[in-house]
Amino acid sequence: MRPGRKAFLGMLAIMFLMGCQGSFSSAQRDSPLAKEGVTVYRTPSCGCCGEYVRYLRDHGVTVHVIEQDDLTRLKRQWGIPEPMWSCHTARVGPYVVEGHVPLEAIARLLRERPDARGIALPGMPSGSPGMGGARSGPLTIDLLTVDGQAHPWMEW
Repeated sequence: MRPGRKAFLGMLAIMFLMGCQGSFSSAQRDSPLAKEGVTVYRTPSCGCCGEYVRYLRDHGVTVHVIEQDDLTRLKRQWGIPEPMWSCHTARVGPYVVEGHVPLEAIARLLRERPDARGIALPGMPSGSPGMGGARSGPLTIDLLTVDGQAHPWMEW
């Protein structure tokens, strides 16, 4: 390949990537997540919590991380039923987001604004955002109601 052609193809590639970045940013501006930052409460020793934060940031979400040795008090204070607990808890606007919840569910929560405490994906299921492995089937995200109950809300 001639040197001039290599430079031309390199410039085309850069222009393409810049164009993709621009359209990605405009799509994010229209997302409910563009208006809300996410605060993730996690323990310092948990690696998958760090991967979840990376997942959010890689998708353009502004994330503030607060590390604490024990999240039990917060989970109880915010009314998260114990069977719904995971390794980290997030706050998005007035809502709690418990566990490795996908962005699609958080965006739906912010669009619909249900009268609820938040949403949860209990445990640390394989194939969920921030966790390794593959999903063995759909994962159920639960709605955490104001009366302390959890009900299936969305499959992902």
